[in-house]
Amino acid sequence: MAAVRITIKDGVCQGKIHEIGQVFTVDETTPEGMCLGAWEAIAPYLTALRYGGNFPWESEKGVAVIHCPDPCGITLELRCIG
Repeated sequence: MAAVRITIKDGVCQGKIHEIGQVFTVDETTPEGMCLGAWEAIAPYLTALRYGGNFPWESEKGVAVIHCPDPCGITLELRCIG
Protein backbone atom coordinates (compact mmCIF):
# COMPACT_ATOMS: atom_id res chain seq x y z
CA MET A 1 0.00 0.00 0.00
CA ALA A 2 1.17 3.50 -0.84
CA ALA A 3 1.26 6.49 1.46
CA VAL A 4 -0.79 9.53 0.48
CA ARG A 5 -0.02 13.20 1.08
CA ILE A 6 -3.03 15.43 1.71
CA THR A 7 -2.57 19.15 1.03
CA ILE A 8 -5.12 21.88 1.74
CA LYS A 9 -5.09 23.74 -1.58
CA ASP A 10 -7.84 26.34 -1.46
CA GLY A 11 -10.83 27.71 0.42
CA VAL A 12 -11.65 28.73 3.95
CA CYS A 13 -12.28 26.20 6.70
CA GLN A 14 -15.47 27.31 8.41
CA GLY A 15 -14.43 25.43 11.56
CA LYS A 16 -11.07 27.26 11.58
CA ILE A 17 -9.29 23.89 11.80
CA HIS A 18 -7.49 23.89 8.44
CA GLU A 19 -5.41 26.47 6.56
CA ILE A 20 -4.20 26.60 2.97
CA GLY A 21 -0.84 24.85 2.70
CA GLN A 22 -1.45 22.50 5.61
CA VAL A 23 -0.11 18.99 4.84
CA PHE A 24 -0.96 15.58 6.28
CA THR A 25 0.49 12.18 5.43
CA VAL A 26 -1.56 9.00 5.64
CA ASP A 27 0.12 5.64 5.82
CA GLU A 28 -1.26 3.22 8.40
CA THR A 29 -3.28 5.56 10.65
CA THR A 30 -5.51 8.61 10.32
CA PRO A 31 -3.68 11.93 10.55
CA GLU A 32 -3.88 13.84 13.79
CA GLY A 33 -5.63 17.20 13.52
CA MET A 34 -7.86 16.55 10.52
CA CYS A 35 -11.53 17.38 11.04
CA LEU A 36 -14.11 14.63 10.68
CA GLY A 37 -15.97 16.31 7.81
CA ALA A 38 -12.86 16.49 5.64
CA TRP A 39 -11.79 12.98 6.63
CA GLU A 40 -15.17 11.49 5.74
CA ALA A 41 -15.13 13.29 2.37
CA ILE A 42 -11.71 11.95 1.36
CA ALA A 43 -11.68 8.47 2.95
CA PRO A 44 -13.04 6.53 -0.08
CA TYR A 45 -10.65 8.30 -2.49
CA LEU A 46 -7.76 7.86 -0.10
CA THR A 47 -8.36 4.12 0.12
CA ALA A 48 -8.51 3.77 -3.67
CA LEU A 49 -5.25 5.71 -4.10
CA ARG A 50 -3.47 3.69 -1.43
CA TYR A 51 -4.31 0.50 -3.36
CA GLY A 52 -3.18 1.86 -6.74
CA GLY A 53 -6.49 3.22 -8.02
CA ASN A 54 -6.91 6.25 -10.26
CA PHE A 55 -9.83 8.44 -11.24
CA PRO A 56 -10.73 9.00 -14.90
CA TRP A 57 -11.78 12.62 -14.30
CA GLU A 58 -8.37 13.59 -12.91
CA SER A 59 -5.69 14.67 -15.40
CA GLU A 60 -2.90 13.07 -13.35
CA LYS A 61 -2.63 9.48 -12.11
CA GLY A 62 -2.32 8.97 -8.36
CA VAL A 63 -4.11 12.25 -7.58
CA ALA A 64 -7.61 13.20 -6.42
CA VAL A 65 -8.90 16.70 -5.70
CA ILE A 66 -11.83 16.69 -3.27
CA HIS A 67 -13.90 19.49 -1.76
CA CYS A 68 -14.98 19.23 1.85
CA PRO A 69 -18.74 18.82 2.44
CA ASP A 70 -19.11 22.47 3.48
CA PRO A 71 -19.97 24.33 0.25
CA CYS A 72 -17.82 27.28 1.39
CA GLY A 73 -15.04 25.05 2.72
CA ILE A 74 -11.65 23.77 1.69
CA THR A 75 -10.31 21.85 -1.30
CA LEU A 76 -7.95 18.98 -0.57
CA GLU A 77 -5.45 17.39 -2.93
CA LEU A 78 -4.63 13.74 -2.32
CA ARG A 79 -1.41 12.55 -3.93
CA CYS A 80 0.22 9.10 -3.82
CA ILE A 81 3.79 9.40 -2.59
CA GLY A 82 4.89 5.79 -2.77
